[in-house]
Amino acid sequence: MGVARETDRQTGTIREASYGVVALPLRRRLKHTTADTGELVQVVLRLVLTGGQAGWAETRGNGAYATHHTTESIVAALAALPAASDPAWDDPAALAASLARRCPPAAMLLDVAYRDATARARGVPLAVALRAEYGGGAPAADVPDDTGALPTHAAIPFGTPKEAAELTASAAASGFRRVKIRVGGDPVLDSARIAAARTAADRVSGPGAVVLAADANGGWDPDTALAATPWLARYGVAWLEQPTAPGDLAAMARVRAESPVPVWADEDVRDAADVHEVADLGAADGVHLKLEKAGTVTALTEAVGAARRRGLEVGLGQMDCGRLGCATTAHLAAGLGLAVAELWGCANVDRDLAAGLELRDGAVLLPNAPGLGVEVLLDPERLTPVGRPGTPVAVSVPLP
Repeated sequence: MGVARETDRQTGTIREASYGVVALPLRRRLKHTTADTGELVQVVLRLVLTGGQAGWAETRGNGAYATHHTTESIVAALAALPAASDPAWDDPAALAASLARRCPPAAMLLDVAYRDATARARGVPLAVALRAEYGGGAPAADVPDDTGALPTHAAIPFGTPKEAAELTASAAASGFRRVKIRVGGDPVLDSARIAAARTAADRVSGPGAVVLAADANGGWDPDTALAATPWLARYGVAWLEQPTAPGDLAAMARVRAESPVPVWADEDVRDAADVHEVADLGAADGVHLKLEKAGTVTALTEAVGAARRRGLEVGLGQMDCGRLGCATTAHLAAGLGLAVAELWGCANVDRDLAAGLELRDGAVLLPNAPGLGVEVLLDPERLTPVGRPGTPVAVSVPLP
Protein backbone atom coordinates (compact mmCIF):
# COMPACT_ATOMS: atom_id res chain seq x y z
CA MET A 1 0.00 0.00 0.00
CA GLY A 2 2.71 2.43 -1.01
CA VAL A 3 3.89 4.90 1.63
CA ALA A 4 1.81 3.29 4.35
CA ARG A 5 3.47 -0.11 4.12
CA GLU A 6 6.80 0.90 5.65
CA THR A 7 4.98 2.45 8.59
CA ASP A 8 2.85 -0.66 8.93
CA ARG A 9 5.96 -2.77 9.41
CA GLN A 10 6.89 -0.54 12.30
CA THR A 11 3.46 -0.46 13.94
CA GLY A 12 2.92 -4.22 13.84
CA THR A 13 1.30 -6.97 11.87
CA ILE A 14 -2.18 -8.37 12.17
CA ARG A 15 -2.87 -10.64 15.12
CA GLU A 16 -6.68 -10.94 14.87
CA ALA A 17 -9.16 -10.92 12.01
CA SER A 18 -12.89 -11.48 12.54
CA TYR A 19 -16.14 -10.75 10.75
CA GLY A 20 -19.91 -10.71 11.11
CA VAL A 21 -23.20 -9.73 9.49
CA VAL A 22 -25.38 -6.94 10.88
CA ALA A 23 -28.88 -5.90 9.77
CA LEU A 24 -29.55 -2.16 9.94
CA PRO A 25 -33.28 -1.36 9.92
CA LEU A 26 -34.44 1.49 7.69
CA ARG A 27 -36.95 4.23 8.50
CA ARG A 28 -38.56 3.76 5.11
CA ARG A 29 -38.08 1.07 2.48
CA LEU A 30 -35.23 1.56 0.02
CA LYS A 31 -36.81 1.42 -3.42
CA HIS A 32 -35.45 2.00 -6.88
CA THR A 33 -35.38 0.12 -10.17
CA THR A 34 -33.12 -2.62 -8.79
CA ALA A 35 -33.82 -2.67 -5.03
CA ASP A 36 -36.71 -2.97 -2.60
CA THR A 37 -35.71 -3.65 1.00
CA GLY A 38 -36.52 -2.60 4.54
CA GLU A 39 -33.01 -3.16 5.90
CA LEU A 40 -29.36 -2.86 4.95
CA VAL A 41 -27.45 -6.11 5.42
CA GLN A 42 -23.91 -5.10 6.30
CA VAL A 43 -20.87 -7.35 6.45
CA VAL A 44 -18.23 -6.07 8.88
CA LEU A 45 -14.57 -6.95 9.37
CA ARG A 46 -12.36 -6.15 12.35
CA LEU A 47 -8.56 -6.39 12.26
CA VAL A 48 -6.30 -5.99 15.29
CA LEU A 49 -2.58 -5.19 14.99
CA THR A 50 0.02 -6.69 17.30
CA GLY A 51 0.20 -3.27 18.96
CA GLY A 52 -3.48 -3.55 19.90
CA GLN A 53 -4.93 -1.01 17.46
CA ALA A 54 -8.20 -2.20 15.93
CA GLY A 55 -9.50 -1.26 12.50
CA TRP A 56 -13.04 -1.76 11.19
CA ALA A 57 -14.84 -1.75 7.84
CA GLU A 58 -18.36 -2.42 6.59
CA THR A 59 -19.73 -3.23 3.16
CA ARG A 60 -23.22 -3.81 1.83
CA GLY A 61 -24.32 -7.43 1.45
CA ASN A 62 -27.74 -6.95 -0.13
CA GLY A 63 -26.49 -4.70 -2.92
CA ALA A 64 -25.72 -7.25 -5.63
CA TYR A 65 -27.38 -4.97 -8.22
CA ALA A 66 -24.26 -2.78 -8.00
CA THR A 67 -21.50 -5.04 -6.70
CA HIS A 68 -22.60 -8.39 -8.21
CA HIS A 69 -21.92 -9.99 -4.84
CA THR A 70 -24.35 -11.11 -2.16
CA THR A 71 -24.05 -11.39 1.60
CA GLU A 72 -23.49 -15.11 1.06
CA SER A 73 -20.62 -14.64 -1.39
CA ILE A 74 -18.91 -12.01 0.77
CA VAL A 75 -19.17 -14.20 3.88
CA ALA A 76 -17.87 -17.17 1.90
CA ALA A 77 -14.86 -15.12 0.74
CA LEU A 78 -14.02 -14.11 4.31
CA ALA A 79 -14.57 -17.63 5.63
CA ALA A 80 -12.14 -18.92 3.00
CA LEU A 81 -9.32 -16.62 4.11
CA PRO A 82 -6.51 -18.20 6.12
CA ALA A 83 -6.42 -17.71 9.87
CA ALA A 84 -4.77 -14.50 11.08
CA SER A 85 -1.72 -16.51 12.16
CA ASP A 86 -1.04 -17.55 8.55
CA PRO A 87 1.97 -15.89 6.80
CA ALA A 88 -0.40 -14.65 4.07
CA TRP A 89 -1.43 -11.88 6.49
CA ASP A 90 2.15 -10.57 6.56
CA ASP A 91 1.29 -8.66 3.37
CA PRO A 92 -2.30 -7.41 3.71
CA ALA A 93 -2.03 -5.37 0.50
CA ALA A 94 -1.23 -8.47 -1.54
CA LEU A 95 -3.95 -10.43 0.23
CA ALA A 96 -6.52 -7.71 -0.51
CA ALA A 97 -5.45 -7.47 -4.16
CA SER A 98 -5.79 -11.23 -4.55
CA LEU A 99 -9.19 -11.20 -2.88
CA ALA A 100 -10.36 -8.35 -5.13
CA ARG A 101 -10.10 -10.60 -8.16
CA ARG A 102 -12.73 -12.91 -6.65
CA CYS A 103 -14.86 -10.67 -4.42
CA PRO A 104 -14.25 -6.89 -4.48
CA PRO A 105 -16.57 -6.10 -1.51
CA ALA A 106 -14.64 -8.55 0.69
CA ALA A 107 -11.34 -7.04 -0.48
CA MET A 108 -12.71 -3.60 0.41
CA LEU A 109 -13.30 -4.82 3.97
CA LEU A 110 -9.75 -6.07 4.35
CA ASP A 111 -8.18 -3.00 2.76
CA VAL A 112 -10.20 -0.43 4.73
CA ALA A 113 -9.97 -2.19 8.10
CA TYR A 114 -6.20 -2.46 7.71
CA ARG A 115 -5.86 1.17 6.72
CA ASP A 116 -8.06 2.21 9.64
CA ALA A 117 -5.92 0.21 12.09
CA THR A 118 -2.59 1.48 10.78
CA ALA A 119 -3.76 5.09 10.64
CA ARG A 120 -4.91 4.76 14.25
CA ALA A 121 -1.51 3.34 15.14
CA ARG A 122 0.15 6.36 13.53
CA GLY A 123 -2.27 8.76 15.22
CA VAL A 124 -3.49 10.34 11.96
CA PRO A 125 -6.89 10.51 10.24
CA LEU A 126 -7.20 8.14 7.31
CA ALA A 127 -7.58 11.07 4.88
CA VAL A 128 -4.13 12.32 5.92
CA ALA A 129 -2.63 8.87 5.32
CA LEU A 130 -4.29 8.69 1.91
CA ARG A 131 -2.97 12.12 0.89
CA ALA A 132 0.53 11.04 1.88
CA GLU A 133 0.23 7.84 -0.14
CA TYR A 134 -1.56 9.06 -3.24
CA GLY A 135 -0.86 12.78 -3.35
CA GLY A 136 -4.50 13.84 -3.16
CA GLY A 137 -5.02 14.33 -6.88
CA ALA A 138 -6.52 17.82 -6.40
CA PRO A 139 -5.60 20.99 -4.54
CA ALA A 140 -5.97 20.47 -0.80
CA ALA A 141 -8.23 23.53 -0.66
CA ASP A 142 -10.84 21.78 -2.82
CA VAL A 143 -12.01 19.18 -0.27
CA PRO A 144 -12.64 19.45 2.53
CA ASP A 145 -12.97 23.14 3.26
CA ASP A 146 -11.27 24.80 6.21
CA THR A 147 -14.05 23.63 8.53
CA GLY A 148 -13.50 19.99 7.63
CA ALA A 149 -16.90 19.87 5.90
CA LEU A 150 -17.47 17.81 2.74
CA PRO A 151 -20.63 18.69 0.75
CA THR A 152 -22.76 15.69 -0.13
CA HIS A 153 -25.95 14.73 -1.96
CA ALA A 154 -29.37 14.31 -0.47
CA ALA A 155 -31.03 11.24 -1.97
CA ILE A 156 -34.69 11.38 -3.03
CA PRO A 157 -36.18 7.88 -3.44
CA PHE A 158 -39.06 6.73 -5.58
CA GLY A 159 -42.45 8.02 -4.47
CA THR A 160 -45.08 10.57 -5.37
CA PRO A 161 -44.43 14.11 -6.65
CA LYS A 162 -45.68 15.40 -3.29
CA GLU A 163 -43.14 13.24 -1.46
CA ALA A 164 -40.37 14.37 -3.81
CA ALA A 165 -41.26 18.01 -3.12
CA GLU A 166 -41.38 17.51 0.64
CA LEU A 167 -38.07 15.65 0.82
CA THR A 168 -36.34 18.13 -1.49
CA ALA A 169 -37.65 21.11 0.47
CA SER A 170 -36.44 19.51 3.70
CA ALA A 171 -33.01 18.84 2.19
CA ALA A 172 -32.70 22.40 0.87
CA ALA A 173 -33.76 23.84 4.23
CA SER A 174 -31.13 21.65 5.90
CA GLY A 175 -28.37 23.15 3.75
CA PHE A 176 -27.99 20.58 0.98
CA ARG A 177 -26.94 22.10 -2.31
CA ARG A 178 -27.05 18.85 -4.30
CA VAL A 179 -30.04 16.53 -4.54
CA LYS A 180 -30.08 13.29 -6.50
CA ILE A 181 -33.47 11.88 -7.45
CA ARG A 182 -34.17 8.27 -8.36
CA VAL A 183 -35.82 7.94 -11.75
CA GLY A 184 -35.99 5.11 -14.28
CA GLY A 185 -39.59 4.05 -13.74
CA ASP A 186 -42.69 5.55 -15.35
CA PRO A 187 -41.31 8.60 -17.20
CA VAL A 188 -44.56 10.56 -16.75
CA LEU A 189 -44.40 10.11 -12.98
CA ASP A 190 -40.65 10.73 -12.95
CA SER A 191 -41.14 13.99 -14.84
CA ALA A 192 -43.71 15.14 -12.32
CA ARG A 193 -41.40 14.21 -9.45
CA ILE A 194 -38.47 16.12 -10.97
CA ALA A 195 -40.68 19.14 -11.60
CA ALA A 196 -41.94 19.06 -8.02
CA ALA A 197 -38.40 18.78 -6.68
CA ARG A 198 -37.21 21.69 -8.82
CA THR A 199 -40.06 23.91 -7.65
CA ALA A 200 -39.49 23.00 -4.01
CA ALA A 201 -35.74 23.56 -4.17
CA ASP A 202 -36.10 26.94 -5.87
CA ARG A 203 -38.75 28.05 -3.40
CA VAL A 204 -36.59 27.24 -0.39
CA SER A 205 -33.10 28.18 -1.61
CA GLY A 206 -33.62 30.41 -4.62
CA PRO A 207 -33.65 29.64 -8.34
CA GLY A 208 -30.88 27.22 -9.31
CA ALA A 209 -29.19 27.28 -5.88
CA VAL A 210 -29.72 23.53 -5.47
CA VAL A 211 -28.19 21.25 -8.09
CA LEU A 212 -30.46 18.41 -9.20
CA ALA A 213 -29.15 15.13 -10.58
CA ALA A 214 -31.14 12.11 -11.71
CA ASP A 215 -30.19 8.47 -11.32
CA ALA A 216 -32.03 5.90 -13.44
CA ASN A 217 -30.05 2.89 -12.16
CA GLY A 218 -30.23 1.41 -15.66
CA GLY A 219 -34.03 1.43 -15.61
CA TRP A 220 -34.81 2.86 -19.05
CA ASP A 221 -34.32 1.63 -22.58
CA PRO A 222 -32.49 4.05 -24.92
CA ASP A 223 -35.67 5.44 -26.50
CA THR A 224 -37.28 6.15 -23.14
CA ALA A 225 -34.10 7.73 -21.83
CA LEU A 226 -33.76 9.95 -24.89
CA ALA A 227 -37.38 11.02 -24.60
CA ALA A 228 -36.72 11.98 -20.99
CA THR A 229 -33.65 14.12 -21.60
CA PRO A 230 -35.52 17.25 -22.89
CA TRP A 231 -37.63 17.55 -19.73
CA LEU A 232 -34.62 16.72 -17.57
CA ALA A 233 -32.83 19.63 -19.24
CA ARG A 234 -35.86 21.87 -18.83
CA TYR A 235 -35.76 21.34 -15.07
CA GLY A 236 -32.04 22.04 -14.93
CA VAL A 237 -30.84 18.53 -14.13
CA ALA A 238 -27.04 18.63 -14.03
CA TRP A 239 -26.48 15.02 -15.06
CA LEU A 240 -28.35 11.78 -15.74
CA GLU A 241 -26.75 8.72 -14.20
CA GLN A 242 -26.80 5.25 -15.81
CA PRO A 243 -29.85 5.88 -18.02
CA THR A 244 -29.74 2.44 -19.66
CA ALA A 245 -29.13 -1.13 -18.53
CA PRO A 246 -25.54 -1.95 -17.56
CA GLY A 247 -23.63 -4.14 -19.97
CA ASP A 248 -24.70 -2.23 -23.08
CA LEU A 249 -22.38 0.74 -23.43
CA ALA A 250 -23.46 1.22 -27.04
CA ALA A 251 -26.97 2.04 -25.80
CA MET A 252 -25.64 4.55 -23.29
CA ALA A 253 -23.36 6.05 -25.94
CA ARG A 254 -26.41 6.58 -28.15
CA VAL A 255 -28.20 8.42 -25.34
CA ARG A 256 -25.16 10.51 -24.53
CA ALA A 257 -24.68 11.50 -28.19
CA GLU A 258 -28.16 13.01 -28.40
CA SER A 259 -28.80 14.12 -24.82
CA PRO A 260 -28.82 17.81 -23.84
CA VAL A 261 -28.04 16.60 -20.30
CA PRO A 262 -24.61 15.15 -19.46
CA VAL A 263 -24.65 11.39 -18.96
CA TRP A 264 -22.70 9.60 -16.22
CA ALA A 265 -21.92 5.91 -15.95
CA ASP A 266 -22.29 4.08 -12.65
CA GLU A 267 -23.13 0.38 -12.77
CA ASP A 268 -20.99 0.06 -15.91
CA VAL A 269 -17.74 1.24 -14.26
CA ARG A 270 -15.82 -0.74 -11.69
CA ASP A 271 -12.15 -0.13 -12.42
CA ALA A 272 -9.71 1.73 -14.67
CA ALA A 273 -10.28 -0.66 -17.57
CA ASP A 274 -14.00 0.08 -17.49
CA VAL A 275 -13.30 3.83 -17.38
CA HIS A 276 -11.17 3.55 -20.51
CA GLU A 277 -13.87 1.52 -22.29
CA VAL A 278 -16.50 4.15 -21.44
CA ALA A 279 -14.20 6.89 -22.73
CA ASP A 280 -13.28 4.96 -25.90
CA LEU A 281 -16.94 4.51 -26.81
CA GLY A 282 -17.94 8.06 -25.85
CA ALA A 283 -20.57 6.51 -23.59
CA ALA A 284 -20.50 9.08 -20.78
CA ASP A 285 -19.40 12.53 -19.70
CA GLY A 286 -18.61 11.37 -16.17
CA VAL A 287 -18.21 8.29 -14.02
CA HIS A 288 -19.56 7.45 -10.59
CA LEU A 289 -17.00 5.25 -8.86
CA LYS A 290 -17.42 3.15 -5.73
CA LEU A 291 -14.86 1.39 -3.56
CA GLU A 292 -17.33 -1.48 -3.15
CA LYS A 293 -16.96 -2.16 -6.88
CA ALA A 294 -13.23 -1.44 -7.23
CA GLY A 295 -12.23 -3.62 -4.28
CA THR A 296 -9.15 -1.77 -3.06
CA VAL A 297 -8.21 1.87 -2.57
CA THR A 298 -5.35 1.42 -5.03
CA ALA A 299 -7.73 0.13 -7.72
CA LEU A 300 -10.15 2.99 -7.00
CA THR A 301 -7.33 5.52 -7.25
CA GLU A 302 -6.27 4.06 -10.60
CA ALA A 303 -9.85 4.44 -11.87
CA VAL A 304 -10.00 8.05 -10.64
CA GLY A 305 -6.70 8.80 -12.38
CA ALA A 306 -7.87 7.17 -15.61
CA ALA A 307 -11.08 9.24 -15.60
CA ARG A 308 -9.19 12.47 -15.03
CA ARG A 309 -6.74 11.71 -17.82
CA ARG A 310 -9.59 10.92 -20.21
CA GLY A 311 -11.37 14.18 -19.43
CA LEU A 312 -14.31 12.63 -17.61
CA GLU A 313 -16.02 14.12 -14.59
CA VAL A 314 -15.53 12.01 -11.47
CA GLY A 315 -17.89 11.41 -8.58
CA LEU A 316 -17.38 9.14 -5.60
CA GLY A 317 -20.34 7.05 -4.60
CA GLN A 318 -21.27 4.54 -1.96
CA MET A 319 -23.94 1.99 -1.30
CA ASP A 320 -26.53 2.90 1.31
CA CYS A 321 -24.71 1.92 4.49
CA GLY A 322 -24.05 2.84 8.11
CA ARG A 323 -21.82 5.56 9.50
CA LEU A 324 -18.75 3.31 9.35
CA GLY A 325 -19.10 3.04 5.58
CA CYS A 326 -19.95 6.73 5.27
CA ALA A 327 -16.80 7.66 7.19
CA THR A 328 -14.79 5.53 4.78
CA THR A 329 -16.19 7.36 1.75
CA ALA A 330 -15.67 10.75 3.41
CA HIS A 331 -12.00 10.03 4.08
CA LEU A 332 -11.57 8.76 0.53
CA ALA A 333 -13.13 11.93 -0.90
CA ALA A 334 -10.86 14.13 1.20
CA GLY A 335 -7.76 12.00 0.66
CA LEU A 336 -8.18 11.62 -3.11
CA GLY A 337 -9.39 15.16 -3.79
CA LEU A 338 -12.92 14.39 -4.99
CA ALA A 339 -15.33 17.27 -4.58
CA VAL A 340 -18.45 15.45 -5.86
CA ALA A 341 -19.27 12.61 -3.50
CA GLU A 342 -22.16 10.79 -1.88
CA LEU A 343 -21.27 10.58 1.80
CA TRP A 344 -24.49 10.22 3.75
CA GLY A 345 -25.84 6.79 2.82
CA CYS A 346 -26.84 6.35 6.46
CA ALA A 347 -29.58 9.01 6.22
CA ASN A 348 -32.35 6.41 6.22
CA VAL A 349 -30.82 4.07 8.84
CA ASP A 350 -32.97 3.77 11.96
CA ARG A 351 -30.35 2.05 14.15
CA ASP A 352 -26.67 2.18 13.25
CA LEU A 353 -23.63 0.07 14.09
CA ALA A 354 -21.32 3.08 14.56
CA ALA A 355 -21.42 6.61 15.98
CA GLY A 356 -19.34 9.76 15.67
CA LEU A 357 -20.02 10.98 12.12
CA GLU A 358 -22.02 14.19 11.81
CA LEU A 359 -23.93 16.00 9.08
CA ARG A 360 -24.27 19.78 9.18
CA ASP A 361 -25.68 22.13 6.53
CA GLY A 362 -25.63 19.46 3.84
CA ALA A 363 -22.02 18.48 4.53
CA VAL A 364 -20.34 15.64 6.39
CA LEU A 365 -17.90 16.79 9.04
CA LEU A 366 -14.74 14.81 8.48
CA PRO A 367 -13.65 13.25 11.78
CA ASN A 368 -10.32 14.59 12.94
CA ALA A 369 -9.56 11.57 15.15
CA PRO A 370 -7.10 8.84 14.08
CA GLY A 371 -8.17 6.36 11.43
CA LEU A 372 -11.79 6.57 10.36
CA GLY A 373 -12.57 8.50 13.53
CA VAL A 374 -15.85 6.77 14.35
CA GLU A 375 -16.83 4.51 17.23
CA VAL A 376 -18.07 1.05 16.31
CA LEU A 377 -20.78 -0.06 18.73
CA LEU A 378 -20.64 -3.80 18.05
CA ASP A 379 -19.30 -6.33 20.55
CA PRO A 380 -16.06 -7.75 19.06
CA GLU A 381 -16.55 -10.95 21.03
CA ARG A 382 -19.62 -11.74 18.89
CA LEU A 383 -17.58 -11.78 15.67
CA THR A 384 -16.35 -14.93 13.90
CA PRO A 385 -12.62 -15.46 13.18
CA VAL A 386 -11.75 -15.47 9.48
CA GLY A 387 -10.98 -18.88 8.10
CA ARG A 388 -13.80 -20.47 10.07
CA PRO A 389 -16.68 -21.74 7.92
CA GLY A 390 -19.86 -19.78 8.38
CA THR A 391 -23.13 -18.64 6.82
CA PRO A 392 -24.74 -15.20 7.08
CA VAL A 393 -27.14 -16.55 9.70
CA ALA A 394 -24.41 -18.27 11.71
CA VAL A 395 -22.18 -15.17 11.84
CA SER A 396 -24.95 -12.62 12.41
CA VAL A 397 -24.23 -10.04 15.12
CA PRO A 398 -26.95 -8.13 17.02
CA LEU A 399 -27.02 -4.37 17.23
CA PRO A 400 -26.36 -3.06 20.74
